[in-house]
Amino acid sequence: MYHINEDQRSIHSKNMLYRALADKLREKDLSSITIKEVVSDAQMGRSTFYRNFHSLESVLLWKCDAAFDELYHYILRSFSPALVASKFPFALPFFRYWQADSEIIELLIQVNRVDIIISSFDNALKKLIKTFNPGMMDQSPHFEYFLAFRSGAMIRILFQWLNRSKDLSPEELCQLIEAQAEGIVRNAPLTSNDAF
Repeated sequence: MYHINEDQRSIHSKNMLYRALADKLREKDLSSITIKEVVSDAQMGRSTFYRNFHSLESVLLWKCDAAFDELYHYILRSFSPALVASKFPFALPFFRYWQADSEIIELLIQVNRVDIIISSFDNALKKLIKTFNPGMMDQSPHFEYFLAFRSGAMIRILFQWLNRSKDLSPEELCQLIEAQAEGIVRNAPLTSNDAF
């Protein structure tokens, strides 16, 4: 876990520690990186690390939570009547956000900590639902299934998109998602051989 402290000095320290860890992850596996190496590269003391984090994985958790919090605010700023009319109103700003900076997602995939991404996304999605449809969580006895379906689909699509080096624009990706939801995939009809 990480300590929630939002003063500017703490945020700066957290970002410096994250940056040092992210750079180290380009050189070697998470399991072979030490806190001593990270604080040395960040030019900080061990006490600063432990004032903010419990472990190296908690640095990644903090950055992922922070990124999904930024995504939440980005979606709020991006929301428009045109988006509300679409079948997946959060999809376009979701992919536009990750198109700009997907480093934390890619690092978490690299270190096999997809669970952190899913948890952070679920929390952000719940915040969005509380903002735009506050009664939904309480009124639907099957809310957790809805959440699992939506978050699971979006996360897997995000992973595939990153794996393909963001080969489609966010707009194209959203069109593909909407077409898939309708059971029609443009330029790639399913055949009986594609069934699973």
